[in-house]
Amino acid sequence: MVRSVELVLDPGSDAAVRGAWAALVDADLPSLGRHTAPSNAPHVTLVAGTDLPVPDAVPEPPSTLRLGGLLLFPAGPGRSVLARAVVVDPDLQAFHSAVHRLVPGGVETSLPGAWSPHVTFARRVRDADLGRAVDVLRAVPLPDALRVGGVRHWDGETATLTSLR
Repeated sequence: MVRSVELVLDPGSDAAVRGAWAALVDADLPSLGRHTAPSNAPHVTLVAGTDLPVPDAVPEPPSTLRLGGLLLFPAGPGRSVLARAVVVDPDLQAFHSAVHRLVPGGVETSLPGAWSPHVTFARRVRDADLGRAVDVLRAVPLPDALRVGGVRHWDGETATLTSLR
């Protein structure tokens, strides 16, 4: 099972992302809005791995995350994860590196230099539906920057969330 350390959003930014999730659901498209577990919240993963400890403390995170363009990650034949890039500015880069010093053991794609921070909208979107999904997201634009609300540790084995800041 995966464990991760994640940035979560403040209530206004969280609501904006959930609005995009809801628009995808309303269009009968894949969306993280369909995942109703209390642990499901818009976030940016900082480090992920199978055996990540809960750190005693983390430094103060950046207050905002500037959004970039849409991203597609492979999700099996003919399917993609649809996400929005988060721009790695000097503050976010320094915070990310500090978290990795405190929580070693992340998978390669979460390591400094290989990390592609993002906010996910949907997993397993069929290639044939990507154009429609992009149109839906354009109709509910997000702000240029999202405000950070905190940092949490997720333990997928025990389904435990621990607030770190």
